[in-house]
Amino acid sequence: MININSSAFFLPTKKFRRLTILLTMYHEPHLSQQTIAKSANLSSAMVNQYVKEFARDKLIKVTEINKRDKDYSLTAKGRRLLFSLLMNCSAEIVQLYAQAKQELVEKLSFFFSSNPNQRIVLFGGAETAAMVIQAVHKFPHAEIIGIVDNDQSKWGQTFEGITIQSPAAITSMEPDTIIIASFARQDEIFASIQDTVPQDINIIKLSSL
Repeated sequence: MININSSAFFLPTKKFRRLTILLTMYHEPHLSQQTIAKSANLSSAMVNQYVKEFARDKLIKVTEINKRDKDYSLTAKGRRLLFSLLMNCSAEIVQLYAQAKQELVEKLSFFFSSNPNQRIVLFGGAETAAMVIQAVHKFPHAEIIGIVDNDQSKWGQTFEGITIQSPAAITSMEPDTIIIASFARQDEIFASIQDTVPQDINIIKLSSL
C-alpha cells in the first residue's frame, strides 16, 4: 500500500485529506472510521465529515455490517477520483524530485570545478543514492566506483548497476572522494568513518555542499 502520510512537508490540504481517506478505503474497505482516521493521521470527526461527503457525492457505498462496523467501498466514480488525485500528487512529487536533483547538480558543480577527476564511493544504498548517481552522471570526469552500506542485508545486492559492499571495502577501492548519500544519518555515518579512512580521501556530506 502506498504510504503518503510519512512526509513532514506535505501540507494537509483538502485534496490531500480526500486522497488519504479514499486510498485507505480502497485498500482496506472494512475499517472503522476510527481506524481510517488513525491511518490517515486525521481526527475521527474529520473522517466522519468526509465519509458523509463521499456518500452524498456517490464516491463511496456504505454497507452496514453490524451496529458498529460498516463497509466503505469505492464506487466507479470514487475510483476515478482517487486515481486522478493520486496521479496529480505523483506529478508534484516527480517535480519536487527533479528540482532536488537539479539543486544537487548545482551544488556538486562547485566541488567538481576544483576537483574534476574523481573516483567516488557512495555511502548508502537507498533512494538518495539514486539521486546522487544521476547528478554525478552530469560530470563526465567523475566516476562512481562503488557503493557501501552499513546494512549487511544489502551486501552483494546490485543497486543502479553497482554491487553494494561493506564499508570495510572502502580503502581497497582507493577512492578520491566518499559522498555520504543519506540525509537522515549523514552525521552518524561521517563520525563512523572519518577516523577509519585515509586522510587524503575527501568525505562529503550532502548538507555541506
